[in-house]
Amino acid sequence: MKLVEIESGFLFEEGKFFDQCHATTVLKVGDRVLCAFFAGTEEGNEDVRIFLCTYENGKWSDPVQMSFSDNIPCWNPVLHEKNGTVYLFFKIGTKITNWCTYLRTSTDGGRTWSEAVELVEGDRSDGRGPVKNKAINLSDGRIAAPASVETATTWDAFIDVSADDCKTWQRGELIGFDHTNARGKGIIQPTLWEADGKVYALLRSTEGRVMKSCSEDMVHWTPAEKTDLPNNNSGIDCVKLPDGKVVVFFNPNQDDWGDRNVISYAVTEDNAQSFLPPVEIERDEDTEAEFSYPAAVTDGEFVYLTYTHYRRNVMFRKFKIEE
Repeated sequence: MKLVEIESGFLFEEGKFFDQCHATTVLKVGDRVLCAFFAGTEEGNEDVRIFLCTYENGKWSDPVQMSFSDNIPCWNPVLHEKNGTVYLFFKIGTKITNWCTYLRTSTDGGRTWSEAVELVEGDRSDGRGPVKNKAINLSDGRIAAPASVETATTWDAFIDVSADDCKTWQRGELIGFDHTNARGKGIIQPTLWEADGKVYALLRSTEGRVMKSCSEDMVHWTPAEKTDLPNNNSGIDCVKLPDGKVVVFFNPNQDDWGDRNVISYAVTEDNAQSFLPPVEIERDEDTEAEFSYPAAVTDGEFVYLTYTHYRRNVMFRKFKIEE
């Protein structure tokens, strides 16, 4: 199996709308592609907001502001779709430890949106719902959202589950991680897929490798284990293809907070027990370059990928799935 690129390009004119952007999320809705991200002068600054661009009729729209907060930074939007409703989750907060998750919805493919409401009213525990990567619709009708908790000393991950289309949420147990023997803070930002009656998670980590876990009940998870894939303590994402293979997008560097100047993908045919050799997507020999925080979705025929490009733009790539 391989991904054949058939289209690529930037979402907007660099420097026209904001100085920096990061943390994309992408969604295919009908014949349109939606991409959201946060942007402003610099990550964490009080002017950082959530923006949305729409790809339609062969071009991207200008960014539209989707969040409205009073001098409080916004973070990590996540797009999701179920039964014709599009969900946009995002975080607001001065620090990760006091993030609050907000939600807007659309029933017309992202053309118009509801007002923003708190996902879990009053919650300030790093924010509920998806933290960076997309939620998935489970075969039993529930929505599973990959979440995490970040303190000054430890990072952990859990899965938030909704059985009523995002009205209420049940927080699963933390995914097991041995902090006593860790070289860094731990694991965050899972990415999920469902197969063989289980849900599988791959996780960003400080341990030099992408970590993995799985669950049969969405509450209890197997202890996190290292995979063969290197991880530089930067975001990853994956998509499950119609034939059951899973494509993982990542930076192939095992140094904690390592360079993000190469982005690649690798395929697993056995639910992360092993991976085929990585395929490089983009590289810059300048180690200060950044291709990071990939976000990917598939409609079964194509894979749609977005990622941070030097923190100044968003790169979009469309791949044809070929055997």
